[in-house]
Amino acid sequence: MRTDNGPRRTGAGRPMGPQPAKRQAILEAAVAVFLREGYTRAGVDVIADEAGVSKQTVYNHFGDKERLFIAAVEGERERVAAAFADGAPYAPEQFDGDARAVLIAFGHRVLEVLLDERASALRRLVIAEVARHPSLRTACSDGEPQRLVVWLTGMLDRRTVSGELSVPDPASAAQQFVALLVQQGLYQSMYGTRPLAAEIAASICEKAADLFVRAYRT
Repeated sequence: MRTDNGPRRTGAGRPMGPQPAKRQAILEAAVAVFLREGYTRAGVDVIADEAGVSKQTVYNHFGDKERLFIAAVEGERERVAAAFADGAPYAPEQFDGDARAVLIAFGHRVLEVLLDERASALRRLVIAEVARHPSLRTACSDGEPQRLVVWLTGMLDRRTVSGELSVPDPASAAQQFVALLVQQGLYQSMYGTRPLAAEIAASICEKAADLFVRAYRT
């Protein structure tokens, strides 16, 4: 049921600024409808009804279905990255200890958030639709999850300063490590369509950590 009739206005008749709660409701509804109906069949009117807003409100926030879809994908990436930060005990003191063990623990957390069921389903939808809708290529060009890369960059920088590792370019090395985890995680889980067995996840993380420590050990 729709609960509004478009943008609210100030006393002078001018539209009010963005409304974060309403925008988030639209994005949540968009993810649900796109996953249920697919990109082509999903209608803005259906998304609006599911979000409890008017169709015009959806257009006011996002312009058109294409931009709404891209915003929904970006929002899902942010949700997954936030889950990594909120669910992992990676406070600064966690930089202490053995580099291999920290990399393995980091790897397990990356795989956990990477293979989130909803994020995986949306990722598959993007891949399926981009061939028919080339304008959606923007939704594919995300690279590695940046929040994960930032955390790992800091860890590698500290390990280099301490002398445990020698990493000339921590940012690039962090991207490479996360990319290795992502590629193997997606491959072994068939892009999130089957659970990743614990022993396979452990093997992915341990092999990546061993490769990395061998490459950068002082």
